[in-house]
Amino acid sequence: MDRPTSGYWPSRETVLTAPDRIAAVERATASASRCLADQLARLVAEACGAPNALISLVHVQRQVVLGSFGAGRAGAGPAEIAAERSLCESVVAAGIPIIVSDATQDRRFAETAAVRKHGLGAYVGFPIRDADDLVVGVLAIGDHLPREWSARQLTVIDDAAQLFTAGLSGEIDRHLRDAPEQESVPDTIAELTDGLDTIHAFTGALLTSLQTGVAACDRDGNLIVFNQAMRRLLSMADGDDSADLVPDEWPTAMHLYHPDHRPFAADDVPLRRALRGERLREIDVLALAPGRRPRVLSINGQPIVDASGDRVGAVITAEDITHRRRSEQLQACELAAAQALVDTPSLPVAAGHALAAIGECLHWPHAELWLADELTGALTPTARWDQPGRAPIPRLPDSVLDTDAGLVHTVWKSGAPLWVADIASGPMADPMAAGCGLHAALAVPVRSGERTTGVLTVFSAHAEEPESSLISVLLGIAAQIGQHLDRRRAESYAARLARSEEEYIALVGHELRTPLTSISAYTELIKESEDDETLGNVRPLLEVVDRNTRLLLNIVENLLDLAALDSGHTMLELVPTDLATIVRDAIEGYRPMAEEQGVTVRAELPTDAPLVADPERLRQAVDHLIDNAVRYSPDGGHVDVGLDLSGGALALTVADSGIGIPVNELELVTRRLRRGTRSTERKIRGTGLGLAIATTVLARHGGTLTLHSAGEQGTTATARLPLRPPPAATPE
Repeated sequence: MDRPTSGYWPSRETVLTAPDRIAAVERATASASRCLADQLARLVAEACGAPNALISLVHVQRQVVLGSFGAGRAGAGPAEIAAERSLCESVVAAGIPIIVSDATQDRRFAETAAVRKHGLGAYVGFPIRDADDLVVGVLAIGDHLPREWSARQLTVIDDAAQLFTAGLSGEIDRHLRDAPEQESVPDTIAELTDGLDTIHAFTGALLTSLQTGVAACDRDGNLIVFNQAMRRLLSMADGDDSADLVPDEWPTAMHLYHPDHRPFAADDVPLRRALRGERLREIDVLALAPGRRPRVLSINGQPIVDASGDRVGAVITAEDITHRRRSEQLQACELAAAQALVDTPSLPVAAGHALAAIGECLHWPHAELWLADELTGALTPTARWDQPGRAPIPRLPDSVLDTDAGLVHTVWKSGAPLWVADIASGPMADPMAAGCGLHAALAVPVRSGERTTGVLTVFSAHAEEPESSLISVLLGIAAQIGQHLDRRRAESYAARLARSEEEYIALVGHELRTPLTSISAYTELIKESEDDETLGNVRPLLEVVDRNTRLLLNIVENLLDLAALDSGHTMLELVPTDLATIVRDAIEGYRPMAEEQGVTVRAELPTDAPLVADPERLRQAVDHLIDNAVRYSPDGGHVDVGLDLSGGALALTVADSGIGIPVNELELVTRRLRRGTRSTERKIRGTGLGLAIATTVLARHGGTLTLHSAGEQGTTATARLPLRPPPAATPE
C-alpha cells in the first residue's frame, strides 16, 4: 500500500480511493456485528474514562458508524456521516494510530469539523484492518477537553482495535454468519450478557485482556462485570464469587479503605456513587487485603444510561498507581524529616519529629532511633514514635541492646541496611514488636563520618516486600540524622573555641593579674626597705612573693599541660592499668590534707579494675577529683569514693558533702579557669583548672565526666571510662 511521504493530508488517490480497500470496506459493512461494535465502544470508553467512543468503517468522503458511546448515541444503530478531512480519515490514510492531546493546537486538525463545530479537544484513533491487512475503519476515543493519554489507556484502545480486527477476519464473525442481525441493543448489561452468548464471549475475552480493572453493576447493584484485572488489583482469589456480593458487603469483601486508612462506608464505595449518578475522576482508593502489600488504585466511574437516558447501571475502572503514590509519599517523607532536623536543635526532639514524619507519610505504625553509647557501644533508644491510637511496643525507656543478636545490633555491626519480612521468627525476630501486631521491619545504619553510631528502624503492620526506593529514602534520612549529630558536635566545638577566647581574656584580667599584683606590691615594699634591714624583718614579704610566684607557675604549667592535651601534642602511654590501685594511691596521698581539714575519706573499691590507659594521666585526673571533694567539704564532712564495673565501662564516683554547685553552673565549672560562685564567695582557694584537666584527660581516653549536685548537699563527680579507648583517642 502506498504511504504518503509529505504533507498533513495523504493522497486520496493512493490510499482512500484504492479499489481493493473500497471493496474491503463494503465487505466489512455487510458482515460486521453492530451490537458487538456498540458494546465494545462502551467498554473501551469506560475503561479509558473518555466521554465518547466510535467504531466506524471509512469509505470515500463518508464513514459508516457501526458502534458508538456517548452524546446519546449508545445503541443507536448504524449511521453515515461525512468523512472528508476528518481525523478518522487521516488514521485510515496513514495506516497508523493518531494521538492528539490538544486538537485545538494541532495544525493538522484544528480546522476540522469535529474540532471547530463539535468542540473536540483530544483524540485517539487506531486503525481496524480486515483479513487482508487492509485498513477499513477506525476505533476512536474522544474528549471535549485536552488531555494526556496514558500508556495504559493507549494499550486498552489498541487491544480493542485488534480484537475487532480479529472479528472482521472471521475469528468471531464466522460464528455470527448464520445468525440474524439483532434489531436493537438491550437496555441493561444483564440482558445483554444473558441474550448474546457470542458477544458475551467476546466481551469476556476483552475484559480478560485489559490491564485496567473494570467492574460494572446493574440498576439494582448486582455485579455484572468484574474482570481479572480488578480481582488482581483487589487481591481477590479467582474462586471468590463476586456476583453474590450485595453492595453493603463491597467494602469488607474487597478490603477498600480511604488513603488515610479509614474503612469505606458502603454508600461511599465508588461504584455505588457512580450508580447514584456521580461521575468520578481519579478517586484514590487503598486496597488492604490481609497478608498482601497495600495497593493504591485510581478510580474513574460513571453511570450507564440507555438510549432514552435512563440509568441502567454503573461502571468503574481501576488503575494501579501504587508506585506513583509511593514515590510522592517517599518525597514527602524525606522532605518532612529533613525539615524536622533543621528546625529543632535538640537531637531527641528533632529525631522524634523525624520519626513521626516517616510514620505518618508512609503509614508505618512504629519507628525507633537507637544510638550507640560512645564508651560501651551499647545501643540505647534516643527517640521513638507510635501511631496515635495504637498500643506501643512495651520497651522500657532505658532499654539497652548490648547483645550480638537481633535486628538493630546486626545492622549496627554490619553498617548495612536489613529488611526483615517477618519479625515473628528467625534470627532477626522481635517478639515484643510481633506481639503488637507488627509484621515487617526495616533497619538502616546511622553514620557519623566513617563510624556507624546508631540504627533507624521502622515497622509495618502488613506484609512488605523489599523496596529499594524506600531503603534509599531511609538511608538518606539516616544520613541526615548523622549530619545533624556532626553539625551539633561542630557547633559545640565552635562554642568551646569561643569560650576559650573568653577564658583567656579572664585569665589575663584576673587569674594572672591577682598574683602578679601581690608580687609587684611586696617587691616594691622590699625595695623601699633600709639597706641595713635584717632578713628577718622582710622575710614575711618574701614569703608572699614566693607563694604568689608558685601560684603563677602552677597556673602556667596547668595551662600548658591542658593545651598540650587538647591539641594532641601530648601522647598517651597506653598500657594495661589497674584503676583500683590508682584510686587507692590517690586517696592515701590526700588523706593528710583531709585529716587536717577534719574530712573523712571513705572508699568502696574492688580488688582490681583492669583497663588499658595512661596510668600517670589517670592519676592526674583522679587527684583533681579527690582534691576538689576534700577542698570543698566542711569540717566534719566526708568524701565517698566508689568504683563500679558494669555495662562494659568503669565508673568512678567521688561524692562530697560540701557546698554544692548551682545547677546552672554544673557545665561551666568543667571549663578552664571557671569556678563556682559559692567557692569564690567563700574565698576557697583554687585555680579553676582542676576539673578542666580531669575532663580533658578522660576525653582523651574516650571517657566522660558528669557532675551532679542537689542544692548545698554536696557534689557527685562521675568519671566513666571504656575498658579500651577508641583508636581516635590516640593521636597519630
